Amino acid sequence: MVQTSGFDFERSDIAINAIVWIAVGLGAFVLIVPLVMPLIFPQSLHHASPTARPALSSNAPPLETAPSDELARVRREDAEMTDTYGWVDRDRGIVRVPVKRATEMLLRKGLPGWPTP
Repeated sequence: MVQTSGFDFERSDIAINAIVWIAVGLGAFVLIVPLVMPLIFPQSLHHASPTARPALSSNAPPLETAPSDELARVRREDAEMTDTYGWVDRDRGIVRVPVKRATEMLLRKGLPGWPTP
């Protein structure tokens, strides 16, 4: 039994000719595509640089100058909505209840139509 050093491969898996044709085809593709693309997309030949930035439309939202302050304000408002009582619709008698209190009420009363353990 003869042992050889190094690596070898199963020669019946793929022919070297196939690898060569794939490499030649890939090389031809890489060389031909840049030459054919301007024929397909002729507008790509005109490299016009913009003269000025496009103006923002009048209905565009303003940019935030201090995003961390804005985030703190939104979080304060959200905490106020979830931690305080208030009217949602006074005419129909709908109120806002703090989340902790609503959870306690839900645990005590349960959901209508929901099976209890």
